[in-house]
Amino acid sequence: MRLAVVLGLLVTAAALPDVASAHVGRTLPVATNFTARMAGSIPGVQAKVVDGDQTLWLRATAAAVVLVPGTLGEPLLRFDQRGVWLNLRSPTAQADGIDRFDLRPSASPHAQPLWHRVAGGHAYAWHEHRLHALQPLARIRSSAGPIGPWSVPVVVDGRRLALNGVLDYSPPGAAWAWIALSALLAAASSALATRWTAALVALALAATSAVWAIRIGRELYGRPNVAAIGYAEVAITCAVGAALVFGLVRHDEGMRVLTAFLVGVGALYEGLTMLPVLTHAIALSALPTIVARLLEVLTLGAGIGTLVGSVFGHMRTRTAVEAA
Repeated sequence: MRLAVVLGLLVTAAALPDVASAHVGRTLPVATNFTARMAGSIPGVQAKVVDGDQTLWLRATAAAVVLVPGTLGEPLLRFDQRGVWLNLRSPTAQADGIDRFDLRPSASPHAQPLWHRVAGGHAYAWHEHRLHALQPLARIRSSAGPIGPWSVPVVVDGRRLALNGVLDYSPPGAAWAWIALSALLAAASSALATRWTAALVALALAATSAVWAIRIGRELYGRPNVAAIGYAEVAITCAVGAALVFGLVRHDEGMRVLTAFLVGVGALYEGLTMLPVLTHAIALSALPTIVARLLEVLTLGAGIGTLVGSVFGHMRTRTAVEAA
């Protein structure tokens, strides 16, 4: 019984959603149809687009003073020797949901900035609407290709420059085929897992492996680097996976069925969380998109089969005990 409690707690911990550190309350995307690529660079600044076209990461040199204006021309972010600062009076910060709940946006772009330090180093990532402002234009096209240019102004040591690039669109493809494959696998898995405990355990092991891999691929996707919390999540995922495998290979049939139920719940949660991988063109994962899609199909199919099979397996075990 203690093992069951431990497994339940571990599955719950592993299922907690990931939240971007620079976007309080904003859930990290798992897939996209858009990529905002950079076109050139500017001296004194390193920049990278993250999560397709959602986030702009910028690192300034320690000696530089870099100002990023908002969409109205108001001061939005400032990078200097003491760190990175956010203007709490910026309406752009409010519109893009950047970092703070105590924003005090001003209607005037000329209002005196109210600076609040958001990072002690010289790098910061934030949700940047100007990267994907042209997304609505994708509605009139059905093929992959560039939609149009984007530009984010920056002022480096008093010099007015800009980060420029192009927004590209990739159509999602035949999402229905992947969903249909998941449904077929779920139906077949449910039929097998309902009849035989050995099939239930095998499917639970497959679902555990799939969730294990897809979560690690998600955590190791750099934004732009893998943060310490990402490696902590990988460690938790490995601990959960090892504990579930231990529960599945025990000789106690009741424990195997219970563990399979926990696997099914976790796999269904992860499968629904990662469903955009099947409905969008590009998976935001350290894994190739095709690999992420196959793992998602296995997570959904084997996970649903494991969940259904474990419920009937519990009924079968209970009936056998009562008959004895």
